[in-house]
Amino acid sequence: MAESTKDLELLHVDDALAVARIKPTALLERFARMHSAELAELLLACNTDDQRRELIQCIPDVLLGDTLLELPEGMQEDLLADFEAHEIGGVVEHLDSDDATDILQVVDKNVADEVIESLEPDERREIEPLMEHDEETAGGLMQVELFKVRDDWKVEKVMQVLRRWSKDIENLNYVYIVDDKDRLVGMLSLHRLLFVEPDVLVMDIAETNLRSVLPNQDQEDVVKVFEKYDILALPVLNEEGVLIGRITADDVIDVIQEEATEDMYRLAALSDQDDLAEPVGITAWRRGVWLTVNLATAIIASIVISQFQATISQIVVLAILMPIVASMGGIAGTQTLTVIVRGIALGRVTYTNARRALIKETSVGLLTGLTFALFVGIVVSFWFPEFGVSLGLVIGAAMLINLCAAGLAGALIPLTLQRLNIDPALASGTILTTVTDVLGFLSFLGLATWFLL
Repeated sequence: MAESTKDLELLHVDDALAVARIKPTALLERFARMHSAELAELLLACNTDDQRRELIQCIPDVLLGDTLLELPEGMQEDLLADFEAHEIGGVVEHLDSDDATDILQVVDKNVADEVIESLEPDERREIEPLMEHDEETAGGLMQVELFKVRDDWKVEKVMQVLRRWSKDIENLNYVYIVDDKDRLVGMLSLHRLLFVEPDVLVMDIAETNLRSVLPNQDQEDVVKVFEKYDILALPVLNEEGVLIGRITADDVIDVIQEEATEDMYRLAALSDQDDLAEPVGITAWRRGVWLTVNLATAIIASIVISQFQATISQIVVLAILMPIVASMGGIAGTQTLTVIVRGIALGRVTYTNARRALIKETSVGLLTGLTFALFVGIVVSFWFPEFGVSLGLVIGAAMLINLCAAGLAGALIPLTLQRLNIDPALASGTILTTVTDVLGFLSFLGLATWFLL
């Protein structure tokens, strides 16, 4: 690995392209010593897909599949579109079943079918069932490569078979024990297996309190099992309890990153597919949709302000102060919203314990509202002494109302959306902005109209 890292440090995109054009064999040998993640970084550093295609020609097939999987999905799709079916077949034959499936789900369906038909019968039997599962389910994450033994085997026989076949299975951490109908009945870690006498039955030392998932379960459920039980692999069973695959920790790490990125994007009103690899037009279109929604909410807030034109024309100082109320409410609401949405994603906030979350966030809004209402009220009273304490009381009261409402709305909106089976991260921010802006302007200008005119 030290040599590989040194290669990456010395290799620049321009240098790699120059070598690829003059002496591609030398670059092929150099790429063969590098890790797929390092090769992916090199491809990402290219300015165009044409440059990436030049370098891909020099990446060995044994590394190309893993390298492509390190790239954003949109970039994978663009690069694989130039591959012939037999070239894709040469890539997937070096991958585990789950990774091969990920590659085939990116390319055109007709091409994927042609590739599958060209595979060896054993490989075809592994990949075809995986292609039927949604990529964001347990079935879409699982791989069929695993090590299983019969429940009547002894440790000695397990070790003999393990020594013979384990080299063909990556990330081998557990031995799965099945009955004569392939139903999972136990599991044994390799660490435990190494310290047991050879003549012991595996079922006598196996763990029978098993955690497993069904192939149609959402990938978020899979992540929760891994996080709760600190396991390295999770068996996937069908409805009859038959062992059909396993999900390894390295795939779950990718899911955790994807889910966190998706929530972050959606809280910012971005598409979960919005990334630097997308063409400008597509990115602008996706962002423009949410900017249009935001424009509509801004118009609603402006309509509220327009109802108080007479008040603002008589007390111009209100125009200076009213953004303070709306801005404080927006920030307070976003803080609550972020905590609640993340809590929902981690399973810590549910509809059953929603009352506690609502009470806490409303209480926080009340406490911070009182604090900042007092502070801003005093500052405004000294800032505009011609109005005495009246203006300070008005903005303080409006601040208190908006911060309390922001805390309540920041918790209530995502919980309500979750109850309606709508992704809380997708629409919560837009709704919250509307609430805090409208209520902030309405409370401040309304109170000013009532008490100052």
